[in-house]
Amino acid sequence: MKCCAPLLAAALASSCYLANGQSLVDGSNYPGLFSPADEITVDPPIPEGAVLGTYIGGTASGALGTYWQATAQGGVVLGSNLLGEIRVADTGAQVALSGSGLEFNISNDPDSLLGGLGVGLGATMSWQATATFDEPGEELFLLPNTVYRVVFDVDGSNGLLNSTLGLTPSFGIEMLDGAGNAIDAPAEDGTLVNIIGLELLGIIGSPPESGRAVVDFQTGSSVAAGAAGLRFTGFAILPATALNLGTNFATISNISITAVPEPSALALGFVGVAFTLRRRR
Repeated sequence: MKCCAPLLAAALASSCYLANGQSLVDGSNYPGLFSPADEITVDPPIPEGAVLGTYIGGTASGALGTYWQATAQGGVVLGSNLLGEIRVADTGAQVALSGSGLEFNISNDPDSLLGGLGVGLGATMSWQATATFDEPGEELFLLPNTVYRVVFDVDGSNGLLNSTLGLTPSFGIEMLDGAGNAIDAPAEDGTLVNIIGLELLGIIGSPPESGRAVVDFQTGSSVAAGAAGLRFTGFAILPATALNLGTNFATISNISITAVPEPSALALGFVGVAFTLRRRR
C-alpha cells in the first residue's frame, strides 16, 4: 500500500500533461478543410440612375465547403473610365476555397471599372470565414485552463496586406468555443488577434507580407461545450492606385492546432504529497 500514493500521484500528474503539444487539428485528421473548391461572392450591380460618387455594395453569406460558413461584403464607389463612362458592374468581394487554402478575394470582371483601372474609384471590402471542427470522431472540444496554439501560413504576395500603401487593411483571427464565444488571446489582451501586426516566421521562398503565423489562445476555468472553431476576418479600403496589385487580399493554408494545458493545482498538490511520502519511507 505504501507505493499506491506515489503511483496515484504520478498517474494524475502525467494526465495533466497528456495533451501537451498534442496535435488536435492538422492535415491528417482534417484533410478536406480547404476543399472542395467553392466560393461565396457578392457582385453588386449598378442601379438605374446611379451617378458618380454613389456607393454600390452588397452582402452574400452561406456554407463554404464542408466546415466553413462565410460572408463576403463590399462594393465600390462609382467612378469613370478615361472616356467618362461608368463601368463598375460585377465587382465585389469573394471568400473562396481553392482546394489547398482559404482565399479572401476581390471579385473582378475584366470589363468592369476595376478591370480598366478607372479614375476616381474606391473599393471597400470585408470578408469573414468561420471553420467549425466537428468532424465525427475528430471533434475539437476545448478544455478549461488550456492554451491552444494555432499555426497557419499567410500568403499576402499581392501586397494588399501592406498597411504602408494607404490601404488601411485589417486581418484578424479568433478562436471560438462550442457556443461561438471568442476566447482570450493573452498576448493581445483581448480575443481578436491582428495578423498584420504579427511578426510572421519566414518561409523560404515566401513573398513579402507572407509567412507562418503562431497565435496562442487561453481558455478560462470553464468553457462552453460543443465543437470549437476559428474565425478569420478581413477588411480593406482600396483606392484606385492599389487596384493593379491584384485581386487576392490574402490566403490562409496549413492550419494546425495543438493543446498546451496548464498543470492543475490539484495535480501539483498530489505531486507534493507523493514526494513527502517517499521521504518518510
